Amino acid sequence: MAYIKHTAIHTTPRAHLKYILNPGKNEDMKYSTAIYCTNDYDAVCEDFKEIYESFAKDKFDNRIKNKYESVRIHSYIQSFDESVSPETAHQIGVEWAKAMFGENRPVIISTHTNTEHCHNHIAVCAYDVKGNRWFGDRITYNLAREASDRICLEHGLKIIKNPKKHSSIKYKEWNSRKKGCSWKVKMADAIDRLIVHNDVTDIASLIEKMRECGYVFTNEKRMIAKPANVKYGCSIAKLGYGYSMEMLQTRIANKQNEFAGIKISAFLGVQVDYAVTVREKQIELYRSRSISSNISYAEVRRTMELLNYVHDNHIHSVDDMETVVDKAKAKAEKLYYRYDYLCKEKKLLEQLKKFGNEYHYLVNKTDRADIEQKRLEELYRKFLPNAFLGRGNYGDPDWVQKQINQIQGDLRGIDSVYAELKKANSDYYRAWNCQELLERTLETDFDRIRKQEHLRKQIEMYHQGYELQEDGTYTKNPEATEIRNAELDYLAEIEAEKQRWAEMEYLLELEKQEERARHKNYDRSR
Repeated sequence: MAYIKHTAIHTTPRAHLKYILNPGKNEDMKYSTAIYCTNDYDAVCEDFKEIYESFAKDKFDNRIKNKYESVRIHSYIQSFDESVSPETAHQIGVEWAKAMFGENRPVIISTHTNTEHCHNHIAVCAYDVKGNRWFGDRITYNLAREASDRICLEHGLKIIKNPKKHSSIKYKEWNSRKKGCSWKVKMADAIDRLIVHNDVTDIASLIEKMRECGYVFTNEKRMIAKPANVKYGCSIAKLGYGYSMEMLQTRIANKQNEFAGIKISAFLGVQVDYAVTVREKQIELYRSRSISSNISYAEVRRTMELLNYVHDNHIHSVDDMETVVDKAKAKAEKLYYRYDYLCKEKKLLEQLKKFGNEYHYLVNKTDRADIEQKRLEELYRKFLPNAFLGRGNYGDPDWVQKQINQIQGDLRGIDSVYAELKKANSDYYRAWNCQELLERTLETDFDRIRKQEHLRKQIEMYHQGYELQEDGTYTKNPEATEIRNAELDYLAEIEAEKQRWAEMEYLLELEKQEERARHKNYDRSR
């Protein structure tokens, strides 16, 4: 198996290249390969320097590091267990480097064998020969790991199927979270609940509300807070990505996208499953350590919009969602055909105003000359695509004006039909996108969430109308119960309406059968 690690080299690129090309570590350069450069130390330093300085704004050998300093070299370490030979490790490293970076970027692959576990050092230039810059972020790291796993499997090696995520949480905090008594988690929960309040309009009002809840700010400017019974405080920004000053302002300005305060027990059917998924995705994003989380704020916003959509449209199953999409599609198609017909009428009106009198004259003339007959046929072909022929009485002297008046009357509503068509198309595409997102979420995120025992229990209790409380107990919330009962009444009314329609169709079918029987008896009597 292979383990991938990435490090960004900002200030010591030459020292890094010298280390990985140390002959004492790679058996006198036996396991050293260069891509679009040479594996000689002096030469490769010049190769990296030339390409870097051609596209970067600073020097390759700049040794002054600051937070704005560019990355000179991306360093990857590919580690193997003791069962992998140096030859195999080096071959895997070369294949991985070519698969990741291509062959137009300076890359050095050096396999070190001076430890019990051989490992590859891969030095990657920040720019390729075309000036394309490589970014060592979470996305490229995941791609690197996937490529490494794929190549290892091709060579018959095992891979780490469920790698553990790196955590910067101290053991004491981790243990408190496991036991459910972490004051930092409770403070984050309190912030989530307070953000949705109408009187929280900015950071200052949020701080005031937190003080009312018993939190003490030891440094308000840096937003360091703690409960009254805790000795040392914590910067709110360290609670996660969603609690930085910028993100708190964004969340306050977009309260409609916040899940906190929503009573899941008020939902029914698939709404419950999806609501728990949305809540967990928000928590996962907001409590993550950085923006490099697998979930983005835009995705959280979309999932929240979908939850509101399924609730507002009384969607309680995937089949209900399909019904909503089918209805929206049928409405859009009906309006499209109507608008298409009016567009043809509009074009016909232009043709009538231009050639109508001439066409009417030639149609009613009996002794047409050859040139007049050809002209009539030409006009016939003009009017034929607009389904104009055969309308009205050609013998009427006011035939053209009557046709124009009729079409103008039809065209009075073309603007309103176009507006309805735009709205219907928008509604259809929104419903279709919601269907795609709902199905994808229930197939991926929801399955992952259902594997967690405490969440599975919560979902079962929500389906029964019970709401989780802060102390871990479940009770029926009066407000949520009222909404839930109203939804149940709505469903009962819909079901009763369906039953009435079924009974009417049954009675109509009986009448038709009786009518057919009477006709049959009448025919026999004759």
